[in-house]
Amino acid sequence: MSSKHSSLISLLLVAGVHVGVLAAVVMSTSDPVPVDIIQPTIQGVIVMAEPEAAPPPPEPPPPPPPEKKPEPKPKPKPKPVPKAPPSERAVKAPEPEPAPPPPPVEKPAEPKPAAPAPVLPPRADAGQISNPAPAYPSLSRRLREEGLVVLEILILTDGSVGEIKLKASSGFKRLDDAAINAVKRWRYQPATQGGKAIDFWYEQPLEFNLH
Repeated sequence: MSSKHSSLISLLLVAGVHVGVLAAVVMSTSDPVPVDIIQPTIQGVIVMAEPEAAPPPPEPPPPPPPEKKPEPKPKPKPKPVPKAPPSERAVKAPEPEPAPPPPPVEKPAEPKPAAPAPVLPPRADAGQISNPAPAYPSLSRRLREEGLVVLEILILTDGSVGEIKLKASSGFKRLDDAAINAVKRWRYQPATQGGKAIDFWYEQPLEFNLH
């Protein structure tokens, strides 16, 4: 029974809804309400067209080919002019005599450089008190040692001996040393050049002989 009542109620509700709708439609047809119609407005935006790109400049025409210059025509060679025959009356003028050459200019004689003054070598008088002969070593006497010693010595301007070099040995050291020790104490007359004393390298021989 409850299901029947509920279905009946639902039918009544549906019928009532339809009746309400029909009443609303009738009311709208009998008294129409004016409706304002709104025209839509159209707004537009003017879009500027992009400028067309300028066309590329026309390519310059190719240069004309160079004109060939006409080759110059060879000039005609001048014809040789015939020489006129010599006139019998023409007289050849005498040629002028050449002028004599100027006399040579004598150059003044250049002064010759003065020759250096001669050098007078030093002198030594062996055997004197100032220059005694070298002592003969006693061992060299017993061994019969003999020989010639040659010394190269530098004689200074005051006559003294500055430096001694052994130029030639006697073959025995004892004899060489005896000659050097003796000459160290010798005095010489110095070498001179133009009257002025100078240093001079001098060779001094000393002989050791037992005869």
